[in-house]
Amino acid sequence: MACFRGNQEFYGEVLLLDDSKITLMTEQGIKKSSKAATILQRVFSHLNVVEVKFFGLRFCDNKQQTRWLDPLKTLSRHRGLMGPPYIFYFGVKFYAENPLKLKEETTRRQFYLQLRQDVCRGRLLCPAHLKPRLSALMLQADRGDVGGAEELDLGENQEVQIIYKSLSSLAMYGVSLFNAYDENQSEYFLGPTPGGVVIYKNKVLVGKYFW
Repeated sequence: MACFRGNQEFYGEVLLLDDSKITLMTEQGIKKSSKAATILQRVFSHLNVVEVKFFGLRFCDNKQQTRWLDPLKTLSRHRGLMGPPYIFYFGVKFYAENPLKLKEETTRRQFYLQLRQDVCRGRLLCPAHLKPRLSALMLQADRGDVGGAEELDLGENQEVQIIYKSLSSLAMYGVSLFNAYDENQSEYFLGPTPGGVVIYKNKVLVGKYFW
């Protein structure tokens, strides 16, 4: 692309959970030799997030695999990172077992947005009978009694509390599955959860280990 001149130019975007984005440029002091923590800190500052341990940035590598940025590594040390433009996705990396117990309103808001996205994009599978109710609750929560979702205290909003309770009780809440093979080359899927690790074989839960 003509607008990226030389190897030192950096341009990227961080896509946020509310569908807005943050632009990253060389003029902001960001380059491929910068640590990923630099970008994360910029995002946290933009969102006023202080409970940073729950969140991270993902990217899609040159093999179309989704990976998390390691905050301690420079961008150049992340294999398969494509760009410019560099595209990162902000989201929840570690799910709280009970989102209602999160201390900060800004954290609760990002958790709500993540769960809404997980449901809408099919990452968190819900029973068929639960989907219509969840859709109605999310619509009410987004609109709020007065004004938009930005004005809601999601910790006190009744619709959001019901959504949290409904989704956090699902078997696949907060689970990201990774494939693995045993000595007989049988394929398994392992997934860390807020409460431990689950193991699936042929889409059947065969093991669960608690932290």
